[in-house]
Amino acid sequence: MLRHFTVSLALFGLLTLTGCQNNETFTRPKPDPARMVTHAKGKTAVPVNPERVIALDNIALDSVLALQVNPIAALINSNTGKFPVHLRDKVPETTQKLAENQQNLERIAQLNPDLIIGGKNVEAVYSQLNQIAPTILLGKRGTSAWKKKLLLTAEAVGKPEKGKALLEAYHERAEKLGSRLDNPEEIEVSVVRVSPQGLRLYQNDTFVGGILKDVGLSRPPSQDKENLWIEISQEQFEKADGDVIFVWGLGSEAESALKRLQDDPLWSKLDAVQAGKVYEVPGYWIGRGPIAANKVLDDLSTYLLEKDN
Repeated sequence: MLRHFTVSLALFGLLTLTGCQNNETFTRPKPDPARMVTHAKGKTAVPVNPERVIALDNIALDSVLALQVNPIAALINSNTGKFPVHLRDKVPETTQKLAENQQNLERIAQLNPDLIIGGKNVEAVYSQLNQIAPTILLGKRGTSAWKKKLLLTAEAVGKPEKGKALLEAYHERAEKLGSRLDNPEEIEVSVVRVSPQGLRLYQNDTFVGGILKDVGLSRPPSQDKENLWIEISQEQFEKADGDVIFVWGLGSEAESALKRLQDDPLWSKLDAVQAGKVYEVPGYWIGRGPIAANKVLDDLSTYLLEKDN
């Protein structure tokens, strides 16, 4: 049933809509039967077995696919116009693409979802989304909290045990990889994002920072901090050094920036560069979600084990 929806022309985006945060003003009927789920915006009644799920966040999309739930629509990356690279072969052809800067709430309503899952990126339009269908907010983005968000997503779609099993399997893989490495605590792993503006170093409270910790790997002093990241200038390139450097960029501008970095004499002086221990990796290294996490473990195995044999 298409729920009553009054904001028909408002653009879906962070700055275009604000709304009342009082749940009592929502006009859609509550699901029946329903389960109560506690999330970043409080408690929401969701269907016992949701069948028309929309994922409005990368971690939501990663998680629902890992939970073997096929979303009817999902948010694409604004800078590529596509789903995240590591999920493209897993998203059904029937899943509709939603772009943050061009889609409107009326279209989402017309899709007739029975559950919407989003993150910090949709907090400004939470009330409007929650008028369309029960909406679960996963909380702030860019942190290592993907495990909690996976469990919350699993609860929302009615598969809590599946979520726990996915996490257990991930931890088993991470521990096994750590056990196969010689003294992993002595291997300093640097993670660097390249852009036209400079370098960003990823610290412990990021998605990849948590994975490296789970494996038992060490971090360079500049990155061994309980924060998200720091930006460094060319004169600070030594802060990006380590026993191994994983580097990534996104888009054509980042590709040209990476080429300039490789030609920079200051970069070439780093120990990892001189040792041939710099590896370019895809964007899922800052991805979030169980599928991305296992992809990172694949890469760590390839570059830290197989390339050393």
